[in-house]
Amino acid sequence: MPDIPRKAPFHCPHCGFIQHEPVHLISTYCRSCGRHYETAGAAPAEAGPEKKRGSLLKRMTARPPRSIRCHHCGRSHEVSGHAKSTICPGCNASIELGDLTFSSHVSRPVNTRGKLIVKAGGSLNCTLIICGEALIEGQINGTLHCEGTLRLACSGKSTGRITAKSIIIEKGADWDLIHPIKTDDLTVHGRARGNFACDGRLRIARRGILEGRIVARSVVVERGGILRAESSIQPVPQKNVRPDSGESAASFQPSPLPAY
Repeated sequence: MPDIPRKAPFHCPHCGFIQHEPVHLISTYCRSCGRHYETAGAAPAEAGPEKKRGSLLKRMTARPPRSIRCHHCGRSHEVSGHAKSTICPGCNASIELGDLTFSSHVSRPVNTRGKLIVKAGGSLNCTLIICGEALIEGQINGTLHCEGTLRLACSGKSTGRITAKSIIIEKGADWDLIHPIKTDDLTVHGRARGNFACDGRLRIARRGILEGRIVARSVVVERGGILRAESSIQPVPQKNVRPDSGESAASFQPSPLPAY
């Protein structure tokens, strides 16, 4: 019967997790954070009560795995919560997971699930910009897709297409949007001109101004806000309709939002 290799506890230098590995092992992957580290030449860790309690605390506070969707091929895959970047297994596209900040004129591809910040005086030129969240205080040139909230806090003209989960046009911003904007929710504190397709609520706050054309499920204009636009309000059909109304839920079919 072959001898079973002797094991010893080894300490992960990244998260502190202690795991048992064969003493002759050269390197391994941490079972807690998933990161790689070398064990050759490293002294085995002392798996005493204090170490074990610390290791348990590390595991309890470890970041959970997250699901990443590739916008090039549409495939989703899971990565470690501590990962800084990943490669799509479907199309081999490189995906960054950290935040990016630009304060000067930059031309480079951006494909991150972190937060994108373009500071005042900076600009970003790219055919396709993909991010998780975004704060735009400078200029962007290209198609922008934001999975979360996009905050526009500058003035100028946008020649690219913009889609986002939600868009906030900050106070003091003044935007001319050449191509239609698609979002679930739009809030206007500043001023914007263009075509807007909103699949949820459009809200114009006090002193906010929106001009152009809108298609939305609902529109709220607060006191002091201004809406100068050709409007098409398409509410979600009600499931329950009063019997005396003469309508059924199936009889109300709003036309779909335009495909831009």
